[in-house]
Amino acid sequence: MAPRYGASHLLQKYRFCYTGFFYLLAYIVGLYIIYILASIVYELYFSPLSKIPGRKSWIAFPLLRHVAALRGNLDSEILDIHEKYGDIVRLGPNEVSFTTADAWQDIFGHGHRQLPKALAYGFSDKALRQQEPLIKVYVDLLIEKLKDVASSTSKTDMVRWYNLTTFDVIGDLSFGQSFGGLQNTDMHEWITNIFLFTKFGMFTRLANAYPLIGAVISIFTPKFLFEAGKRQESFARITVTKRINNTQQHGRSDFVDSMLRHKGDGDELSFEEIVSNANALIFAGSETTATLLSGATYWLLKTPQALKKAIDEVRTQFETEEEITFISTANKLPYMVACLEEALRIYPPVATQLPRRTLPGAPTRISDIEVPPNTTVSVHQLSTYWSPRNFHEPLSFHPERWLREAATNPTSAFYNVIRAARQPFHVGPRNCVGRNLAYNEMRVILARVLWNFDLELCKESENWHNQKPYVVWAKKALWVKLNFMLQLTWSAEILSAT
Repeated sequence: MAPRYGASHLLQKYRFCYTGFFYLLAYIVGLYIIYILASIVYELYFSPLSKIPGRKSWIAFPLLRHVAALRGNLDSEILDIHEKYGDIVRLGPNEVSFTTADAWQDIFGHGHRQLPKALAYGFSDKALRQQEPLIKVYVDLLIEKLKDVASSTSKTDMVRWYNLTTFDVIGDLSFGQSFGGLQNTDMHEWITNIFLFTKFGMFTRLANAYPLIGAVISIFTPKFLFEAGKRQESFARITVTKRINNTQQHGRSDFVDSMLRHKGDGDELSFEEIVSNANALIFAGSETTATLLSGATYWLLKTPQALKKAIDEVRTQFETEEEITFISTANKLPYMVACLEEALRIYPPVATQLPRRTLPGAPTRISDIEVPPNTTVSVHQLSTYWSPRNFHEPLSFHPERWLREAATNPTSAFYNVIRAARQPFHVGPRNCVGRNLAYNEMRVILARVLWNFDLELCKESENWHNQKPYVVWAKKALWVKLNFMLQLTWSAEILSAT
C-alpha cells in the first residue's frame, strides 16, 4: 500500500521548491551584477580606449548619454567634456570624439562616393543658373510680404519667414510645386512635422540601443505621430506622381527633372527612389538654410558694427535691387559673405556629430592617435567651432576672421585661427551636395533683406541664441522690427534740412 502524505509534508516540499527557485534566481542576478561590474572595470581601466579621457559615468553607463539627448542637453554636455579633457575625448565604451582640423580628413576624407548621375545634374552649375529665376520668385514674394509687415510697424518673427521661404523653394525644386507657405503665410503640416520627427528620433535611437526600452516606447508612442508620418508619405507620393506626369514641367532643371533624365538607362531611379530622394532633399535643403539665415540675422543684430558694415556694403555695391543675383553677391559682398561664414561657425545648423566607424582589422590613425578597429568616431561640430584652440574669441561674432586680410596679415588677431577646423558641409565623399545651392540662396535672401530694411532686435529675443539642439536647433521666434530703408533715409534728410 502506497504511503500517504499529509498537508504538512506537501507544504514542506513546495517550500523547498520555492526556496531553490529563489536561490537560483539570486545566483543568476548575482552573476549578472558581477558581469556588469566587471564590464565597467574593464571599460574604465583595461579597454584599448581606456587611456583616452572622458566622462566616466557615460563610459560606465551609456544610457546616461541617451537621457542627455532626450533632454536636449547632449551637445552642450559633449561641449563640456571637450572643454574639460581636450581635443580628443571618449564619449562611451566604444566612441571617440575629436575637435581637430586633421580629424575631418582622417575620418571623412577617404573613400570614394560619386553623386548618382540621376541627381548630379540637379546640382550642377548649369542647373543652378537655370534654377535662379525660379528661386527669385520666392525671394520676391518674401520681400513683398516683409514690406507689408514694415508698413504695419509691428514686430515679426524672422524664423517663420525664413522657414516659409526655404520650404517653398525646396518644395518647388523637389516636387515641382511649392508648399504655398509664403502665399498663404501659413506653415504646411510638413514643416511643422519635421522638428517633431527629428526630436522623436532621439527615442528611436534609444530604442535601437535598448530593445526592451524600445518595446515600452512603441506602446506609448502617440498615435498622431504615425498618422502624421503616413500623411507625409502620401503627400510625397501624390505630389511626385503629379510632377512626373506634368509634361509642361519637363526640362525645368529641378531635382525631379534631374532624376528623370536617365529614364531607360542603367542609372534610372525607381519611383520609390525618387520619392525617397525628394523627401531627403526637403529636409536637407530647407531647415538647415532657414536655420543659418535666422542665426546670421540674430548675430548681426547683436553686433551693431557688423550689421552696419554689412548694410553699407550691400547698399553701396548695387544701384538697384535687380542687380542682387547669385553671381554678384558672391563677387561683390565679401563682408556679408564673411557674416554668413561666421554664422555657420557660431551657430551651425547641425550642431552635433555624424559618426563613422573605423575599419575592421587594423587600427586607424586619426589626429595622431591610433584608434582601435570598429570604433565609432566623429568630429563634434559645436565643440570644434567653439574651441579656443581653433578660434580666437570663439563665443563672439567676428566676421573679420573669414576675410582674406585675416589669413594673410600676421598682425591680425585672427591670423592664427584654424579655419580648416570648421567644415559645416563636411569633407570628402560625404560632403553636402547642396552646398552651392545653399550658399546662393542664403546670399541673395540676406542681401535683399539688408537692401530693403533696417532691422531692430526686439527685447524678447535678446537671448535668442540660448536654445537646445535635437540634431537641429529648437529655434524660438526671432522677433524683429522692420523699417523701410528709404523711409529712414528720407527722414534723415528732412531732419538735416531743418
